[in-house]
Amino acid sequence: MAPKKTITAASLVHEGHPIATQTVPTDFAWRRDSTGSETQTLYFQLENGCLGFVQIAWAYLALTTTIETNALFYIPGQPCVFESHNGHNLKVHKKSQEFECKGLAMAWNDDQTQLTVKYTAGRERNPKGVAASFVFTRKSDGYKIGDGKTYIGEGTASHYFYPAGDMVAKGEINGVKFDSKGAGLFIHAHSANIMPYNVGAEWNMVYFIGYREGTPEDQKKASNAFTYNVLQYETPHSAGSVNCANASLTESNRLSAVLWDTDVKHIDDELDPNGSGYKLPKRVLFTSTGKTTDGKKAKVVFEANPTMRLHDIDVLHEMPYVIRRLVQALITKPFVFERYDGEAKIVVEIEGQEPFSVHGVAFNELTLMK
Repeated sequence: MAPKKTITAASLVHEGHPIATQTVPTDFAWRRDSTGSETQTLYFQLENGCLGFVQIAWAYLALTTTIETNALFYIPGQPCVFESHNGHNLKVHKKSQEFECKGLAMAWNDDQTQLTVKYTAGRERNPKGVAASFVFTRKSDGYKIGDGKTYIGEGTASHYFYPAGDMVAKGEINGVKFDSKGAGLFIHAHSANIMPYNVGAEWNMVYFIGYREGTPEDQKKASNAFTYNVLQYETPHSAGSVNCANASLTESNRLSAVLWDTDVKHIDDELDPNGSGYKLPKRVLFTSTGKTTDGKKAKVVFEANPTMRLHDIDVLHEMPYVIRRLVQALITKPFVFERYDGEAKIVVEIEGQEPFSVHGVAFNELTLMK
């Protein structure tokens, strides 16, 4: 049987039109419209070294609707914390500007420039669980590739990004309180008329933050940082094994370049000693190309060396029983590997400028569903 087609969002853009376009507020509205899944996720990198994400996830599979909260918190020198809880019921108000479930609430202001997040899911279930609050003030327009929508067989997968913003966060993790500023990234992902495991067989995600080589220590503030974000996936063999990618470069909380072509190479694969059954790369080479916001050719190269293993997510273990049985019949072992690169470097090339290096840290997420 011939594989079903994958038609990427970038390939649908007509010649002469911009591949990257500005998002509108409705791009971030909840859909919840068919078989598929949907997430609203806030990623953060703080000046105290804390990084992670908080997420509301919705899925409708096998006539069953599930709502989950997922959160990861890592402070250097402390054990990483990952929490996944049943959100019970998703309540959406004010045309998707406010939404909440058990243990996690998110609310945009009227002009969608500031997001307030309150995470209590861990503390509600365990006195030692995580509690945290965030205020994300976006400083840049959002972006999408084409209209944001990729066609995979009979279904679609859509991604929309607010790539840069100031972050103010406070909370308590492992009994350690924190109150810090930093940078944030917000992503809305939505799939329709397709099971989540049919969207991508392999996913590579990066959230890098750093400073141009030679930046004085007293100027290393999140508001002066560069960030590089990649969300790349390869569709399953049944859909043609097509590379789909979204990436961006920001500087001082402003979108600098949108990169719609990202090549990913896994280097030095070794069988996972923790028993997942997968071969995991010691290094991952990302090469992203696109254009700056003023139309210049841009390229970012990042050879990730995520030596610190933060957490492994056994997806089947976290799923409700009905969905677990359905997925288990089609996928051997879906796993998410959360990793950290404490000495990361990207090389940036912009048309008409000398290449330069940016040094920092990176959160790496590898998802395998094969």
